[in-house]
Amino acid sequence: MKTNKVFLGILVLVFGVLMMISTFALAEPLKIVMIFPSAITSEAWNIEGYAGLMRAKDDFDIEVSYQESVLEGELAGVLRSCVAEGFDLIIIHELSYTDVVMDVAEDYPDVMFSIVYGFKSADNVASVTGTNWEANSLAGAVAGAMTETNTVGFMIATDSPIAHNYLNAGFIYGARWTNPEVKVLSTHVGSWDDVVKAKELTVSMIKGGADVIFSQSGKGNIVAIQESEAAGIWAIGCVSDMSEIAPQTVIANVMYPIDPLVYKMIEDWLKGDLHGLVIKGIKDGTEDIAFTPLIKDKISEDGMERVMELRQIIIDGKITIEQIREELTKANIKF
Repeated sequence: MKTNKVFLGILVLVFGVLMMISTFALAEPLKIVMIFPSAITSEAWNIEGYAGLMRAKDDFDIEVSYQESVLEGELAGVLRSCVAEGFDLIIIHELSYTDVVMDVAEDYPDVMFSIVYGFKSADNVASVTGTNWEANSLAGAVAGAMTETNTVGFMIATDSPIAHNYLNAGFIYGARWTNPEVKVLSTHVGSWDDVVKAKELTVSMIKGGADVIFSQSGKGNIVAIQESEAAGIWAIGCVSDMSEIAPQTVIANVMYPIDPLVYKMIEDWLKGDLHGLVIKGIKDGTEDIAFTPLIKDKISEDGMERVMELRQIIIDGKITIEQIREELTKANIKF
């Protein structure tokens, strides 16, 4: 009888072990989907975001998918479809989609959403973002230092509170930092891929006297550089190094290393550390200004010193975007 009980106990133990092995063997990897506002090959923003997703796929035991060219009006339906398909993490690669994501996420508390450069968060929505103004301030400072007409141009994709209160405000402040007399012509394309409109706006700013152009408008960035080169004026690239387009025109580039940001977002989620609104700036290595080596010496010594002085002040936390907006408002500067 005792032998039978021992044998039975061994059988139960073996059965339990087999069940555990079977469970682990059948367990599916976590599923992640990334939503892009335009084609993944259309601009540096998407190219880098996709690269971060693919690196995470290679390094972690996850299943990844993506959808490209998702318009804002389509987003809610796409997000709900992703939930229905069982994705564990849904990454939205577009800051202007934040409000739509927040609305949809409220209906699915058990699904995690994350927004690249978003500006809101919830229990199941994380936003990992740059400051949206620090690097722009340095771009403005370069423009202010380089202009000979005291007029510079800044073109963005969309007209939004983020654009006005962060992007525009930062750029205008930086331009005035190196050139208190500068005039900033600000405009927006209305989309990330309307190159015809981007060309029209760039030409209009050049005709308006701008001799330095900075564009943050997706495909419009390339057009802005090309038109600047044709007009014989300076341009500032965005997101990645765009100096190859016009080596004697792109004096500097605002750098946003999106690849590591997306990769770290996924890594943190896997560790259970992805939550809230995470803001990273120059001191964290998520944004900065990079000068084109071949023509860097075209910036005056005094101008370069002023740009780097502003950079250090930002790193040291001696200026905030709230102070910038207050200062611009007191000076009756619209941003």
